[in-house]
Amino acid sequence: MFFFIGVTNGTSDLGSRKCGYLPCCGIYGASVEVTCVYSRLILFFIPLFRFGKRYFAACRGCGAVYEISGDDGRRIEHDLGAEIDPAKMARTHMSAHKFCPQCGTEVNPECRYCPNCGARL
Repeated sequence: MFFFIGVTNGTSDLGSRKCGYLPCCGIYGASVEVTCVYSRLILFFIPLFRFGKRYFAACRGCGAVYEISGDDGRRIEHDLGAEIDPAKMARTHMSAHKFCPQCGTEVNPECRYCPNCGARL
């Protein structure tokens, strides 16, 4: 008898959530994109269960990525209206791209003002 067992990785987009404060942009009440990354055990091409879940929030303004603690991530995953606690986030990555929070134009990361609309970055 043959068993087909495997472990694969997956992601789930949890949508947009409110965050109390983002230190990368200095914005209060900002909206971030939340993603869950996990591994799953597969038996005969049927996913049995997920394990090793990690949660990440990406800033829409500058692209900085924060890892959310496991307990806060599970709360956010199950409650669609949940707000992210900034004290339970740790910065993991800074994007080379920066976007204007006013008009959404991609700008040079060294710019202090948007060249398109003149808003302070």
